[in-house]
Amino acid sequence: MNPAFADDQNAQKKSPAENQPNPVQPKPSATIPPEPVKFETMTIEASSTSADPIQKLESRELRIRTGETLGKTLERELGVSNLSYGPGVGQPVIRGMSGPRVRIMQNGIGAHDLSALSPDLAVAFETMLADSITVLRGPATLRYGGNAIGGMVDIKHQRIPEKVPLKGVAGRMDFRYDHNSADKAGMFALDVGKGMFAIHVDYFQRSSNNTHIPGTALDEAAIRQQFQVDPSSNSKNVIQNSHSSSQGGSAGISMIGKHGHLGGSYHEMTRNYGIPPGVPGHTEAGRVQQEAIRIDMSQRRYDLDGLWKTYWPALPRIKAKLSYVDYNHKDYDKSVTDRSSSLTQFKNSVWESRLEMNHQRGGWLDGTFGMQWQNRNFAAAGIETFTPAATIDSLGFFITETVFITDRLNLEMGARIENQTTTPKSDQIKLAGISGALPLPNELNYLTYSLAASLNYEILPQTSLYLSWQRAQRAPDVQELFAAGPHFATRSYEIGRLNLSAEQTNHYELGLRYTGRHVSFHTNGYYKSIQDFIYLENQGFFFNFAPDPPRFQLTCANLRNCLPVFGYQANTANFAGYEAEITAHPRLGIPVQPRLTLFSDYVRGWFQNDAFGDVPRLPPLRFGGEIGVQWTQWRSGLRYTHALEQNRPGILETETPSYHRLDLDLSYDWKMSDHRKILFFAKLSNMTNMTIRNSTSFLRNFAPEPGFSAQVGMSATF
Repeated sequence: MNPAFADDQNAQKKSPAENQPNPVQPKPSATIPPEPVKFETMTIEASSTSADPIQKLESRELRIRTGETLGKTLERELGVSNLSYGPGVGQPVIRGMSGPRVRIMQNGIGAHDLSALSPDLAVAFETMLADSITVLRGPATLRYGGNAIGGMVDIKHQRIPEKVPLKGVAGRMDFRYDHNSADKAGMFALDVGKGMFAIHVDYFQRSSNNTHIPGTALDEAAIRQQFQVDPSSNSKNVIQNSHSSSQGGSAGISMIGKHGHLGGSYHEMTRNYGIPPGVPGHTEAGRVQQEAIRIDMSQRRYDLDGLWKTYWPALPRIKAKLSYVDYNHKDYDKSVTDRSSSLTQFKNSVWESRLEMNHQRGGWLDGTFGMQWQNRNFAAAGIETFTPAATIDSLGFFITETVFITDRLNLEMGARIENQTTTPKSDQIKLAGISGALPLPNELNYLTYSLAASLNYEILPQTSLYLSWQRAQRAPDVQELFAAGPHFATRSYEIGRLNLSAEQTNHYELGLRYTGRHVSFHTNGYYKSIQDFIYLENQGFFFNFAPDPPRFQLTCANLRNCLPVFGYQANTANFAGYEAEITAHPRLGIPVQPRLTLFSDYVRGWFQNDAFGDVPRLPPLRFGGEIGVQWTQWRSGLRYTHALEQNRPGILETETPSYHRLDLDLSYDWKMSDHRKILFFAKLSNMTNMTIRNSTSFLRNFAPEPGFSAQVGMSATF
């Protein structure tokens, strides 16, 4: 498979001949010891000569880094930040991109929750269940459509077994406890098999109390600056209404042979979490206490997966996937005893299928041709509905090729064409506060295309230089087109635009990698220009929902009744940034093996028209280091991160101060036998108990990041 465009990444690049199925010879991975002796970093590069920045978390690193949310789990990765929305919600931000520009997938199929619709909605997956998490950026995302224009996160799990356990039974159990929020979490997974059949079952449960913080929840000075009104109340040392609970499980079965597998699975999960209170927000007339909005979320998922290793050298592998996802959630006020009287209820039902065919020719060509089809039905109902119901259909075709020019030089190319049709289920839309209705079109059609090329050259042994280019397009999402009303969870009144064009990104990247015995490093710089970049812009006035009828106004004396108005805009935006990391792991001839890592990442976004200022809600410059040691089965790492202030927050947005963060990890691997191991670990996070305001968050002035926390846990495999 093509290492840059493939979804299964290997430790080193293989030639097409090495990828051909051979039932007699064992796979190369079978010769790798289950526990490497060397002390590895958290980020595992897929290939020293790959043209794309690929990060993969698995095994011990994933078990230790696993957090309550996906964004929390990945926040240490270079170029990745956590779009936190209180402790219960954390979405990954990749090089400043999030929401509908970052595609979150499970085993190569979209997660299909509503996290792309709004930053207050959680990713519908429990990170404890993951076997690996891969982050792709740049041209490699071409395979996954316009919604991966900023990056892709693929969560791998063995819900559909791909192999029969060697001894007939295998499994894993995880348990962890975090003292800050009294977060208690546990899971178990069991695989059994015999002959050609294997069965998988798993179950998880998690619950936590309110999150503790240093200082107060509301940044009163920032709120006063942005809204010109003093907050009426605040909480100290705790984020109220931030407790959460979730549970779920899966069952899957596969028929497995030497030429592939065919299987299916069912997964169900539920989650209940709160939106941190603040102003402005939802309140009833005459009510004096703060709102307490809760979200009840549930998802059911059905998956089919097949792989056929053919007899044809020119077409060695064919993969097919089909999934149906039924997601729904409702917002309600916890002070209202009748749960049926929800504020808003959202439903998202999606069919998605993928077909991929790997083709090869001699030792010089390796590629994949594929198609992706999706049918999505979105609906919202309730007194706070801000986006109308719609159907979104898309069909895309893609091809990727790797040409091995010499042993040290290869060229990777790819192309994709996709058609998306968005059909609103009503012929008009009414904006709260405006008497007239806005007519809606029968349908909106977008034909988008993407092209990519990457050149990889091994300039010296263990040293590679890569250059990549991509031109990609993304069709607007449903909320960007049709949003029209108050969105209390984000403290905003949102207005969409029907005349949005497809975004077009031109991406350029240059990188250098070196992997030596005692030192390794990688660094890259990138620049992208996005035409018709779609974003939410603060319009500078408010929507007052207290009067009857409600109205728009320039100022608001009581923020409990007002929401700032945000409108979707489309302007040309430019992004530039870098990522760099160097790791030294000297061999000193003593039992203790040290390691030193230095890292930094940065992204800057600005609009081509200076009048529009900077792109809002981007992460600041980060840099830091980590000192680690390994002694027999013990490993530890002390990590320091410094983030500069974000003094380019965007027009009518507030700056966030700089911060220092100190974290400590400690683990012990107990190998009971070849197939039974237990990993014990402990983590101290934000050891200085510093107030951290996340510049990527809509709630940075209402809910800071958690204060000091101590976590202990174990992960047992058998």
